[in-house]
Amino acid sequence: MNSTTSTPLDGLIFGFCTALGVIVTAACIYRARRKPTVANRCITFAFGICTIGVAFAIPVVANAVEDLTGVSNLPKLTAHICAIAWCASLQLTMVDIAYDPEYLRTAIYQRATIAIAVVLVMIPLWLKANIPGTQFTTEFANQVPIRIYLLVYLGYVFLTCCELAFMCTKSATLNWPGRPWSTCGYGASAIAALFGIGYTASKGGYLIAYTVGSPWSLKLEEKLSPALSGLAIVFLFIGLTLPVGKALIEKARRGSTSL
Repeated sequence: MNSTTSTPLDGLIFGFCTALGVIVTAACIYRARRKPTVANRCITFAFGICTIGVAFAIPVVANAVEDLTGVSNLPKLTAHICAIAWCASLQLTMVDIAYDPEYLRTAIYQRATIAIAVVLVMIPLWLKANIPGTQFTTEFANQVPIRIYLLVYLGYVFLTCCELAFMCTKSATLNWPGRPWSTCGYGASAIAALFGIGYTASKGGYLIAYTVGSPWSLKLEEKLSPALSGLAIVFLFIGLTLPVGKALIEKARRGSTSL
């Protein structure tokens, strides 16, 4: 089939992020086993599902999946569902860290319900819009069902990134200067959320501009969005794995001291 459209940057950016994701997920599994908290489990799940989603965004992988299944745009739907699960997991992580235990269960149910509702809206839109010869990208913004599908997905990611940016910035401020590792981690995560906001603004802004009849250059959007997405993933990987690095360094120091 090999119908997946892509730019030269896609394979490089998403391939690098997939390789990095495998390493980071392994590190998070190590931490979750040592400290099986809600936050650590959510982080581990988030990185694992993110790595799977990013792998499906690699053009070679996407084309192989389409050839194997015979279903157009299945990799794109999978990548988007993984992205929603990733965002929801990060929300639950920060809720566990930032909110009081009395509110924790309610906050978890609220965010999980919203994520599930978004997926349940996206799947019928995907089924309706998934006709031969189309792709779920801004290149096919002239297809109204595809445009609606993408705006629903991007709207959820945008709102999630806004909340994550706020909570990570607040946590970074509260941890300074007593816990510099945590401050740097939350700071990097806040930057990642800002790049995520930029990614959704780039794609969603183009779709809205197309709807009102004044879109900017499609080539610019196709270069900008993968770059912003890749930067968001890299900064988030850095931010949420700094505690693992700290734990490994402290363990190495204790080992050298005992010798």
